[in-house]
Amino acid sequence: MIKSKSATRLAPAVNTQLSTSIITKQPKMSRCLLSVAITSSLLLVGCGDDDNDRVVSYDTTVETINAFSTDQIDNGFGLGNTATPDAKCDIKIEKINYPTVGAAGERTNATAALMLPSGDSADCQGDRPILLYAHGTTTDKDYDFSQVANTQNPAVAEATLIAANFAAQGYIVVAPNYAGYDDSNLEYHPYLVAEQQATDMADALEGARTIIDRQQRVNDTDYTSIDDSGKLFISGYSQGGHVAMATARLLEQQNEPVTAIAPSSGPYALAAFGDAIFAGNVNIGATRFAPLLAVGLDKKYKNIYSNTSDIFSAQYANTQLPSMQTFGELVNAGKLPDNALFQSKPTNNTILDQLPTSNLPFAFLGFDDDKYLIKTDFRAAYVGDALQNPDSLIASTGVLPAANPQNNLRKALKDNDLRGYVPKMPALLCGGNQDPTVFYDINTGSMTAIIQQAGAASGANLNVTVLDVDTRGNRGAVTPIGSAMSNPWMSTSIIDNIQGRFSATLTAVQNKAIADAQAAGVTDPTVLAQAAGAAVLASYHGGLVSAACTQATREFFDQEFTAS
Repeated sequence: MIKSKSATRLAPAVNTQLSTSIITKQPKMSRCLLSVAITSSLLLVGCGDDDNDRVVSYDTTVETINAFSTDQIDNGFGLGNTATPDAKCDIKIEKINYPTVGAAGERTNATAALMLPSGDSADCQGDRPILLYAHGTTTDKDYDFSQVANTQNPAVAEATLIAANFAAQGYIVVAPNYAGYDDSNLEYHPYLVAEQQATDMADALEGARTIIDRQQRVNDTDYTSIDDSGKLFISGYSQGGHVAMATARLLEQQNEPVTAIAPSSGPYALAAFGDAIFAGNVNIGATRFAPLLAVGLDKKYKNIYSNTSDIFSAQYANTQLPSMQTFGELVNAGKLPDNALFQSKPTNNTILDQLPTSNLPFAFLGFDDDKYLIKTDFRAAYVGDALQNPDSLIASTGVLPAANPQNNLRKALKDNDLRGYVPKMPALLCGGNQDPTVFYDINTGSMTAIIQQAGAASGANLNVTVLDVDTRGNRGAVTPIGSAMSNPWMSTSIIDNIQGRFSATLTAVQNKAIADAQAAGVTDPTVLAQAAGAAVLASYHGGLVSAACTQATREFFDQEFTAS
């Protein structure tokens, strides 16, 4: 059995070094599992008889990070109004270091949190399901999902939420930090490069399963009380929503069984999303995402730019992400603009200056006269191609990407766009319709339409639920597709609880902002309303919707886990 330990962080100690002989053919990312052996390294060699095959060695290791009892989880995690249930299980947090690949197929490593449930309850022993979780966007190099409850690490909020909602409820959680973060030796992150990110997730899962199996063979008491049940759930939020869906697609192509998926608030329609932003609908957080995306895509396609100064303004061209500096520190140091992605009008470019002004109330934040991220000529070339070769979703003529984009960035975005994928396993797509960071209608809305059309055209027995947690303005629809209406979790009480809690938390955020403004001496109703709106804007994507969709995901997965 796994013993409860102090909530203070343990000194990292390598418990085990395991090795799997895996075959990979360059430059492709496909791998062939040959054997599990007790050796000191993981050998990556060529698949087939290609003369270019070569051997590269990486260690797969596991280290103990921390352990928490149920009392510590319930009393010390401070999750607040997140609908997190009382903990059923103690949890032990391990960190694995595993081999994977970069955007160009280059050998590298990455780390992942492995969260193990334990305790006397039947929910914490025996065959347990695995949750493979993909985290959201971060510019912080030291983002480490194994740092549950560690307030000194930028991953603490998301990692702690997932630990309490899943590991403490009896799931084995595997949560990659992704290549380029934590102890990965990759010098960039392949942000939203669908093939690489899905491969990274699959590699982490393979490494975790290998460790669990090997530790059981040597009678490690932390592992012998649990086993992999074979039920695999995949989820993720924001960037992780895109990664989760891409991972499900990859495993489905490889005929690997997946029990259910729940991607939330992901940029699935990546090409349309890019077109909307370049047209002037700048989302909140744009200057965090753009450098990660441009560099990752250029590493894969090698044609997005010749030099970073081709795409980024001179004062920002040498800023590297992920960074050991926080985003706020980068802004304060003048290494990134806070949210200004583009030059304000007039730009002296006819195409750009004739674009209509965005109707989004926050889009103006994405522009500045001098301190903007994307060079105007680069933007103009992108927009010119988007006007000549429009995405049908943006042009309101359909839901699919442009048939023949000519701009290299638009080509790359299309290649990593997930429109067209229709999950065959039970799926939940969750989000909020007022999301200022990942636009709901473009992304979740287009996927909904595509899945509905696929079901109607083929008669396929789909089981997909789309949940909008925000009921304001007569929105908040629950859209069951195929057999989803018969799912136990579709009961009115469960959906109403999720949406009702979201509404109550949003109101609490507004009220606090107004109270704080009043305490500072503000009395003007317009200014108070603006303060409330700004508070919701700041917390909508990364707090309000993420908590609600985590609750929805747990409720959705529990029905599949408990079903006979």
